[in-house]
Amino acid sequence: MEPALLLNATYEPIKIISWKKAITLLFLGKAEMLERQDEDIHSTNDVHALPSVLRLYRRVRVPRKPVQFSRGNVYRRDGYTCQYCAQKFSPSQLTFDHVMPRSRGGETSWVNIVTSCQECNRIKGDRTPAESGMPLQKTPKEPRWSPFALGGAHEEGNHPERWRPYLWC
Repeated sequence: MEPALLLNATYEPIKIISWKKAITLLFLGKAEMLERQDEDIHSTNDVHALPSVLRLYRRVRVPRKPVQFSRGNVYRRDGYTCQYCAQKFSPSQLTFDHVMPRSRGGETSWVNIVTSCQECNRIKGDRTPAESGMPLQKTPKEPRWSPFALGGAHEEGNHPERWRPYLWC
């Protein structure tokens, strides 16, 4: 039995909940089932579909917190992909790269750090992407909180396929 994706009344992903919590929300009439799992659960007298995606009937206010700047979150933001050669790597093969080098006043922030493989980072060295002839795949920016609040569930292949239409990737 898989966990379920809980959506706000406005279809925004809120969080991932256990299948038990999902069933409880359905029975209390607080949510509707949008997608179901392949499995059912059986009670003494009945068979119930296990929810995979639920939407709350009433909108709840979710506090918006900025995403903490960390190596793991930068890798997640960039999809574990080198922003210079566009190849995917495991976290142990990746490094941070300052777009504007620190030696030239570049800060360690969401907008100046990208994910880089070790080889591209070595080649780029202490130059800007323009100077090194290595354009970025995408401009770095601070991520939205929502996908990160789901603990990596937004990443391709890290969630049930039926969640895909409801996640902001």
